[in-house]
Amino acid sequence: MLEGASFPCTAKTALNTILPTIKRYDHKALLKHILSQHGIDDQGASAHWEFFFDLSNRRAQAVCEWKLSWDEKADAYGPPRMMIAINPFPPENSPLRRMVREGHLLHRQLAGTWLEEVRRHPALPVHFRDTDIVLADFKKQGLDAGLMEFSLSTDASPDLGVRWAAHTRSRTYFVPFS
Repeated sequence: MLEGASFPCTAKTALNTILPTIKRYDHKALLKHILSQHGIDDQGASAHWEFFFDLSNRRAQAVCEWKLSWDEKADAYGPPRMMIAINPFPPENSPLRRMVREGHLLHRQLAGTWLEEVRRHPALPVHFRDTDIVLADFKKQGLDAGLMEFSLSTDASPDLGVRWAAHTRSRTYFVPFS
């Protein structure tokens, strides 16, 4: 369990809670993606955030969840929890790993493949327009956070850069990330 209030929070608040722990795994951790599968409420907050990182020094990828569970008896959220999964690159059962074991790929070539993977998805800045602020931009486009089901995530476009994307069943809304 984490210290902190038991209510939904913005992406930046959740990130600031988990960032010290991720930095203990790798002080050069690179934020790659942010996701709230259940969107945000009309305050720009969510009870479940997922953050994806590249751990450059460990040649691994991490998924970190900040989550509030609903307590039926108390009819309220319980304390925040953080779960981290760290996966080596490439995964243990991948063809690349097998090629190294069989001598068809050198360790140095595997390191080059990791660098390509890191470059493929640019790192996100940790200072960004938080979800309570971007909510107004989504509302201007017609997204009603109180009435519509949607997911919220970061999205990178080669020509438009990094942006927030709200995905409903029938439409996707975009607003600037930074």
